[in-house]
Amino acid sequence: MLIENLYSALFIFGLFTLASFLFDRALRKLGNHFDTASSEVFSILANSQKGVLIFIGSVLALSELGFDVSALVAGLGLTGFALGLALKDAISNLVAGVMIVLYKPFELGDFIEISETKGEVKDINLRYITISSEGAHNLVPNSLFLNNKLAILDVKTN
Repeated sequence: MLIENLYSALFIFGLFTLASFLFDRALRKLGNHFDTASSEVFSILANSQKGVLIFIGSVLALSELGFDVSALVAGLGLTGFALGLALKDAISNLVAGVMIVLYKPFELGDFIEISETKGEVKDINLRYITISSEGAHNLVPNSLFLNNKLAILDVKTN
């Protein structure tokens, strides 16, 4: 009985590990069809899904071996809730960065105005946008682009 449960647990863990590597490969290949900024998004998704699937496989394998994982799952739910509250702004900037990279409302070199900041877009990443104006570099969090009016300015008016 114990040997059968061990084989079953190893099979479940192996299945989830294999699925995570297959999804990882598929997401990275899909990311190669896009530009560099968009491929970063697919890289983050690939890494995240790999960790989540391997963790789920581990919990299911432990459950198959007879361990009581309900306390572990409940504790992780509470931890996830606390981390979600603590990292609300960082997660908001990351999600907004993914949307900016995928939808491309503006590009490097465009002149934009957002939240009383006006200037040329110098850098776009998943946390913030660098806007250069009058010799200063302003780092504007990505979440402001989702919550505020964005104006793309004509170069001649700047």
